[in-house]
Amino acid sequence: MANLIKRILVYLIGCIFIAIGINVSKMAGLGISPVSSIPRALEVVWGFSLGTMVILVYIVLVLLQLAVLRREFKPINLLGVPVAIIFGWLVDFFGINPNTAGHLLYSFPRPQNYIMQLVYLLVSIIIIGVGVTVYLRPKLIPMPAEGLAAAIAQRTGKKFGDCKTMVDVGLITAALIIQLIFLGGFSSFTGGNVVVREGTIISAICVGQVVKLLNKIWKQERK
Repeated sequence: MANLIKRILVYLIGCIFIAIGINVSKMAGLGISPVSSIPRALEVVWGFSLGTMVILVYIVLVLLQLAVLRREFKPINLLGVPVAIIFGWLVDFFGINPNTAGHLLYSFPRPQNYIMQLVYLLVSIIIIGVGVTVYLRPKLIPMPAEGLAAAIAQRTGKKFGDCKTMVDVGLITAALIIQLIFLGGFSSFTGGNVVVREGTIISAICVGQVVKLLNKIWKQERK
């Protein structure tokens, strides 16, 4: 029991880091991370908080797992729903929207030029990379996006990494379509409600590399 509690705490700490990293990437204004791109787009379009949209989209991703796996879908995968709710709440708690509970980063200074935007983006990538590394360590319930990638890999026999890339590309494409149609077309890339931009692509490439580096360091320290 003590070991399980420890694993859950480590899992939650990882989720907290990811939630903070997402909000820092939002402050950077260069495009949010791939798994948060659709929630960010819907946040701007519908006016609900980012955390609320995270919950909605992540529950849809759990349902997509059910559609992909069908009879192979295990009841334990439904735990992705409470995970989505908890994570969405964390995103708002550490958010920058004053209308949400917590909004701990609301008073944090915003970048004033492109160089500082890149700095914020880099910081967000590192924080998210640390969070992903930590939350994966206990080997509990994967986030719905990773769960969908695992479901596709199980169903098709393809490598998880390839399926994760497929899911990320799909999320970015859907978010980009929403941005172009509902947020002002190409002018949305320079406005205050940026969803997908160069930062999204950079995050998609670099977060995995941060996780890879941290796992390598972890293994070396364990020897």
